[in-house]
Amino acid sequence: MIKVVLAALVTCIALTALPAGAQVAPTGQQAATQETAAQETENSDGQRWFNLMSKALNELNFEASFVHVQGDRIEPYRWVHGIDKQGRQYEWLMQMNGPGFRALRIDNVVSHFHPASTSYSLRSRSISTMIPTAFNQSFEQISDNYRAVAVGGARILDRKAQHIRLISKDNQRYGFSLWLDRDNGMPLKMLMVNHDGEVLEQLQLTSLTLRDVAADTIAELSRVDRPPMLEELQSQQSPLLKQQPRWAPAGFNLLKAQHHRLVLEGTPVDHYLFSDGLAEYSVYISDQTVSSSGKAISVTGPHTLHSQPAGQLMVTVVGQIPLAVAKQVASSVQ
Repeated sequence: MIKVVLAALVTCIALTALPAGAQVAPTGQQAATQETAAQETENSDGQRWFNLMSKALNELNFEASFVHVQGDRIEPYRWVHGIDKQGRQYEWLMQMNGPGFRALRIDNVVSHFHPASTSYSLRSRSISTMIPTAFNQSFEQISDNYRAVAVGGARILDRKAQHIRLISKDNQRYGFSLWLDRDNGMPLKMLMVNHDGEVLEQLQLTSLTLRDVAADTIAELSRVDRPPMLEELQSQQSPLLKQQPRWAPAGFNLLKAQHHRLVLEGTPVDHYLFSDGLAEYSVYISDQTVSSSGKAISVTGPHTLHSQPAGQLMVTVVGQIPLAVAKQVASSVQ
């Protein structure tokens, strides 16, 4: 008992002897608690900024231009969004170089206009050609697989921007860096990066104009003749082969499963499309007796490609996933 009292007395004297303004160093447990609290604040701020971006993409009337970069390929686009008096959303995306790909979204119907091939419409809440579908939704939709971390500010397009990172929780998908306008949440710059921090794809706004009311362009878009729905153009045929992908990374859901012929080669394939909201990948399964190649191929980049034989079949995985994950998906087809 005397030892305990003496120990307490020594501690009291030591604390009293500290100079004015001095702080006691936190214990290991206290430091860990403080670090956890700081991380939770960063995550909370990241989610708040992400949701502000989603709100901006759904509610603001704007006209913008941006460049999309994949490797050596640089493409400029024009991007318009507005809301009419009935509350319907109009979104217009137009490629400024080349043949002139265009896409038009009116609420939940997106029309793709291809000058060199068949145009079609499909049901979707976003034009996911450049902007991932998840960006138009709340962060809760992807929170099981990604963390959103606020990591500082920057100056983008002569605007104050907030930098947030979307980090994979399981390393089975790529990460993203976003720079959002601090005044309204509009995305000004986007990078998709691999596990080594290498930039695979980027999008940078070069101009942005916000309007109090929908631009006159919105009225013109309402009069555009839209192509028929995709299901009306293609006969929907279920997969014919018994084999199918038996494994998918956590969070990736099957969006489509069908049998059709590849546009360029005419090869009949079973096609499976998966998405986690931010990234997509496709699995193509074909009979090697009618396939043009039976060799394994692997190509990394913004869109990973991995092809390998599986018995009498050829399995090809293409999408925005790491090569190791693509190989595991392909190997699940038995």
